[in-house]
Amino acid sequence: MIDATFSDNKSLKIAGSYVEFAERKLLPEYSNTKKEDIKRTFRRDGFETANADKIFESTYTEQTK
Repeated sequence: MIDATFSDNKSLKIAGSYVEFAERKLLPEYSNTKKEDIKRTFRRDGFETANADKIFESTYTEQTK
């Protein structure tokens, strides 16, 4: 569990897997790119179906307690 601060400045503990899903991390081949040189095309497309089968089940609040 990690602390996350939302746009209304409230903080909650959420499952860490939510963070990667929302961040759209860099593709491995661009991992050493300087921050100022990163382009949108260097990031993952978003939802990765290969990881989707258990993502919601694994981040369900009751299961992370």
